[in-house]
Amino acid sequence: MSVGVAGEQQVARSSVVQRGAWLVWGVGAACYFVALFHRASLGVAAPDALVRFSAGPGVLALFSALQLGVYLVLQVPSGLLADRLGPRRVLTGGVLALAIGSAVFAVSGSVLGGVTGRVFIGIGDAFMFTNVLRLAAQWFPADRYGRVAALTGLVGGLGQVLSTVPLTSALHGLGWVRTFLGAAGLTAVLAVVAGAVIRDRPAGLGPEVPSEVGERISRTLRVVVAQRGTKQSFWVHFVLLSQFLAITTLWGAPWLTGAQGVASSAAGGLLLVAAIGFIAGSLVASQWIAGRPRRRERYTLGMSLLVVLTWLLVVAWPTAMSVPLLVVVLAVLGFGGGAAMLAFDGARESNAVHRSGAASGVVNMGGFLAGVLIQVLVGLVLEVVSALPALEAYRWAFVPVVVLLAVGTAGQWVCRTRPVEVRS
Repeated sequence: MSVGVAGEQQVARSSVVQRGAWLVWGVGAACYFVALFHRASLGVAAPDALVRFSAGPGVLALFSALQLGVYLVLQVPSGLLADRLGPRRVLTGGVLALAIGSAVFAVSGSVLGGVTGRVFIGIGDAFMFTNVLRLAAQWFPADRYGRVAALTGLVGGLGQVLSTVPLTSALHGLGWVRTFLGAAGLTAVLAVVAGAVIRDRPAGLGPEVPSEVGERISRTLRVVVAQRGTKQSFWVHFVLLSQFLAITTLWGAPWLTGAQGVASSAAGGLLLVAAIGFIAGSLVASQWIAGRPRRRERYTLGMSLLVVLTWLLVVAWPTAMSVPLLVVVLAVLGFGGGAAMLAFDGARESNAVHRSGAASGVVNMGGFLAGVLIQVLVGLVLEVVSALPALEAYRWAFVPVVVLLAVGTAGQWVCRTRPVEVRS
């Protein structure tokens, strides 16, 4: 009888923990949702930013590269802080940084002020994703981690959606200052909610093993980087996320309006296609690919090859693309971006739970390293070929994108799982 009562109590506790897991993850995912909105806002607002800051493409590339560069530099510290300080404090501080960055960006009219705002946004953004994944690692069973990670990417894709047509409408209707100040205010409210609701791990789970908590940072990083799965996941993220960032964080709107002849009012709608593609890619990854290692490797390699071919098409197409073709191109690039979330499934599978934050940080560096390189190289090429017509200029500027994606795809192939040879 006592055993039955104990079993019923255990089931009841598990049900409470499960409900609490979704609540905690939901607030953490909301933080990531807001971070994606702020990250992508410059890409949508790029035409307005050119006027507000009296800037050329090189300066806009500096804005975006510094934002992503700060994100990149902070990825390993973000993962280590997730493992040591806990997601609650780190996420709350990160959301506050996003709010400050948006407020500074709203009121600034100088390049220095604009850069300062984007740097704060990069700092806040850097601490979002790895800490939400850390929450998933603590609150959900290991067999659900891949799906929750992909669902987190899906929520981020919704943030991208909010930064397209709605942001464009707000900029046209409310103006620059009120739009970004309003976003800053709502973000600050979320920081308060995050601090109040998020808990690092379920109550009653007990403290982590002291030897795990006290593990030297150098050893943690050596062990994480040594895993084949970490390396393969790094290259997956390098390819699939960076090319999505290239379109959505800066160059998508200028390419569409300048090179493809799309009206400014319609550019946001086309970028929405990429954001919806990201959501669809995250959904497919979470439902049918995550948690299946061999399927995941084949799928991400195939998606990487498809993305490379799509960018080759963009570079090689001799004239402005038709709207239906642009929709297909942007849908493929967005879908590929959603598949990037599978990199974290591979990283978690290859590393112990107490190193999950560090592993996510190392893998996350892949996409943002390539993203920074893309922003800088595209901007430099555009400055060099500025005398050419916009269509030709962007075709040349996107050549480095193809090269980097090809390198990353080759890296995936080298780090793939080899079949075990059977010797007679």
